[in-house]
Amino acid sequence: MAKHKAPTQITIASIQEPTVFHEFVNRYWKLGVGLALLATAAILYPTYSNRRAEMTSHEVWDQLRAQANLGSGVFGQVQGGVPSTLATFAEEHRGTGVGAWAKALEIGGQIQSEKLDEAEKATSELEAIWPDHLLIQAKLLPNKDGEPQTLPQAIRSGKAALQGWEKEHPFLFSNPELPADAPRVRLNTNKGAIVVGLYADRAPKHTENFVALCKQGFYNGTKFHRVVRGSLIQGGDPNSVSGEADTWGQGGPETTIETENDPQLRHFKGALSAWRAPGETRSHGSQFFITTADQNQMDNQSVVFGRVLEGDAVLEAIESGAVVGDRPQDPAIIESTEVL
Repeated sequence: MAKHKAPTQITIASIQEPTVFHEFVNRYWKLGVGLALLATAAILYPTYSNRRAEMTSHEVWDQLRAQANLGSGVFGQVQGGVPSTLATFAEEHRGTGVGAWAKALEIGGQIQSEKLDEAEKATSELEAIWPDHLLIQAKLLPNKDGEPQTLPQAIRSGKAALQGWEKEHPFLFSNPELPADAPRVRLNTNKGAIVVGLYADRAPKHTENFVALCKQGFYNGTKFHRVVRGSLIQGGDPNSVSGEADTWGQGGPETTIETENDPQLRHFKGALSAWRAPGETRSHGSQFFITTADQNQMDNQSVVFGRVLEGDAVLEAIESGAVVGDRPQDPAIIESTEVL
């Protein structure tokens, strides 16, 4: 699962007290190497290209400028371009100076997208193809102690530092591991199976309600009646079995559930959460949703009571279908449920 960016998942505290985010910035700001790399390219590129003018066609450098959305000189705008496009451009100009700069900009774009594995791979390619290039040999980027280091050193040390920091602060990127004896439920849909684990220790009432409905076969035939791409899929409404589409989302038991908001359970990608109707203070009696991306604005609004353990491809299939508004045109159906 995709990892959540730490800055969007913390609570802003008093300026008098350092937060985890402040610690992260102070200790690992070197991961700004992506932006630094792009800025370096913007500053050095015009000079370097001018020196190469007699040997290399200006047209090729102009193509790179267009591909990377580079501005002119120190005061130009630097947007970075699309990494895959820059990778293709670098391959087309393999072994030339312009290709090296394209590869460097690809690395910067990968870092900005938080794809550090891809950035490290591109760095290795840059080293292998252009071993004597300025971008490989020159110490252009400072480490955490302010000492200069080469681009490959910055990429690898930055990646290692971030991985170590994430390991020390797992709660910023995913929900806690489930207890060994946590209940598990398989939702068998017409697009495949989704297995969820339930936090019976943290949300016992919601877990008990969900398990009871699954054992009764309550969800059999219900549809994922609401799909918000890049956000969530929602199901659990008995109206979706045979009722008119305009009533989907309005049905369910009259009973509701008292909220059980645990501050350590957040709406990361793959969270199983109880639906709460607008204006209500209690959770819906049967409807639930599964997040398909981090949705931390929902924290403390809806009760997270489980997480997806298997079935990411099924979630993607459900989310990628045709949707009008938030209504899927061919909604996935929960054919049966199994308490494991």
